[in-house]
Amino acid sequence: MGGFCVFTLFRYQAGNQFSLYKSVNDYRCPMKTLTELQNTAFLAIGPSRIAALSLLSLMGGQNNVAQAKNVFDLSVARLEKAEKMLRDQLPEFLTQLEHRLPDALEQKRMDALETLQPLMHLTHKHQDITTLPQVTEEFRQHCLFVMEPSVSAFLLEMTTHLLETQADHDKNREKEMMQAISNAENVGRNIQLIAFNASIEAARIGEMGKGFAVIATEIRELSGKTQNLLDNIAGFLRS
Repeated sequence: MGGFCVFTLFRYQAGNQFSLYKSVNDYRCPMKTLTELQNTAFLAIGPSRIAALSLLSLMGGQNNVAQAKNVFDLSVARLEKAEKMLRDQLPEFLTQLEHRLPDALEQKRMDALETLQPLMHLTHKHQDITTLPQVTEEFRQHCLFVMEPSVSAFLLEMTTHLLETQADHDKNREKEMMQAISNAENVGRNIQLIAFNASIEAARIGEMGKGFAVIATEIRELSGKTQNLLDNIAGFLRS
């Protein structure tokens, strides 16, 4: 990143240290899967690219003031949402879902976050649309050939990684569920065998074993119903 980007990054961070020390406990993950997180993160980060193009247009001049203010406010909101997701929410949500990005992808997250800083600095410094400076070639180059490719590359790899990882998790979970059902089926068959043997022993001892025979029969019937239920569940999962 050029001197302009490093300089503006330093100035922005120096004036906004509160965002760097925000407690991760302030974020609670509403998603249950990596697929849901991928969708949420993409929708939060992606519009920052539109915001960059909007800022370039506004800084080109000859704008209707009322419309320009709406566009500027929307651009600021998009940039702030993207930065919040990249800096704080995405890492915390991943932690809560017990997942960690590969090192190369984590670096791309940091790179995408860094490329947002000149835009964040600009919008914090010029909160009034009328004070926006004229666009410079350096700023234009940054938005079009640094920030946009960096954010797009991260979104593409993040989407691929999280969807593939969730698919692997689902396959492993299905295998574990099938194994658990298979184990339960074996236990059910053993219970039926034990109950059947108990009924035989109860019959051998005659009158004294009648009560025990009733209990053994109830156990065998209950085991049979459980076995049927497990068979139905297993059949549903295998279909």
